[in-house]
Amino acid sequence: MISRMERENYSASTIKCYVHSVKDLAVYYNCCPSKLGDEQIGDYLKHLRDRGCCCSTVNGFFGGIKWFYTRILEREWNHRQLPRPRREKRLPEVLSKAEVKRLLEAIINLKHQTALMVMYSGGLRIGEVVKLGVKDIDSDRMLIRVEQGKGKKDRYTLLSPHALAMLRQYWKKYRPSGEWLFESMDETTHWSISSAQKVFKRAVIKAGIIKKVSSHVLRHSFATHLLEQGVDILTIKELLGHSQLQTTAKYLHVRKSRLSHLENPLDSLFK
Repeated sequence: MISRMERENYSASTIKCYVHSVKDLAVYYNCCPSKLGDEQIGDYLKHLRDRGCCCSTVNGFFGGIKWFYTRILEREWNHRQLPRPRREKRLPEVLSKAEVKRLLEAIINLKHQTALMVMYSGGLRIGEVVKLGVKDIDSDRMLIRVEQGKGKKDRYTLLSPHALAMLRQYWKKYRPSGEWLFESMDETTHWSISSAQKVFKRAVIKAGIIKKVSSHVLRHSFATHLLEQGVDILTIKELLGHSQLQTTAKYLHVRKSRLSHLENPLDSLFK
């Protein structure tokens, strides 16, 4: 399974997720997955939901198991008995511009502050910002090059003048010696995702933000704030690297300008 996925150029994270899902299924029944029938697979997916796994986690397991049975065992998938779990329709959590500013100013360390500022400036995923190379900052065109992002796609996104100024301060102090813009402590590889997430969580607490957010909120906020500034959705789709417009369209539902001009019916009662 691993060999086949590597030949088909799947990302390391997808391979890890899919292999884990098949392994977990085998451990649950303590037998080779090839011996399991549709009913047992369905019971296992129900077990995942019963133990409290969220919809996205169950969908990840479903994808890995289906891939294994259809591509490796070459079994026909019973869509009627084993339908894909329905996704929850949730709107992304978004920070206001004031909250983003407060969060960034709560970070004292220059490297950490610069990295999260660049992340917001370009709407980057946390895994993309830590893997930025020195060569990926195009100061002449004010663009950030994201190489082999999600879906193994290259793209360009925005670099703000303020983020560039911070990058220049950061460069003078740290002078990265290798290919990575934000290096690890021992300078042998890039800054780790887990360390970046810890920095973000501490900044949220320090900034007094009570919303339940992950680092991905900076990407959501970048897209929503561009919409509120009047940037068209197709441009935002390209900046974010989305394959489908439907993925980007969710930000239409959370932009402030869409709701701020509506008169509340309660107020009309007291005119």
